[in-house]
Amino acid sequence: MKWYNYLACFLAGVFLIHLFPHLTHGFTLTNVIGAFVSLVGGCLLLLVGKFSFRNPWAILLVLAGIGSVFLFLAIHPHHDHGDPHAANCSEPVSVRSLPTNS
Repeated sequence: MKWYNYLACFLAGVFLIHLFPHLTHGFTLTNVIGAFVSLVGGCLLLLVGKFSFRNPWAILLVLAGIGSVFLFLAIHPHHDHGDPHAANCSEPVSVRSLPTNS
């Protein structure tokens, strides 16, 4: 396989993992379109990547694409701006200074 086949397998994992948020947030028009784009894009990338369960590198790269989304979301958590109880992302976080013993 060529390098672009492996890149396509990685990106297929990124596209396919985006199905879950669209399917779990209800069946609005935006979510249905987003799920459709993620599914079609992921399947097309699997075809371009010549994905096969017999190729361990292809499986590993699809899982790495999925893992990269999880890692990105762990570093940059999503805050729903419509939720009044969500943290305000635009305000800087303040850190209290520790008392000194002088």
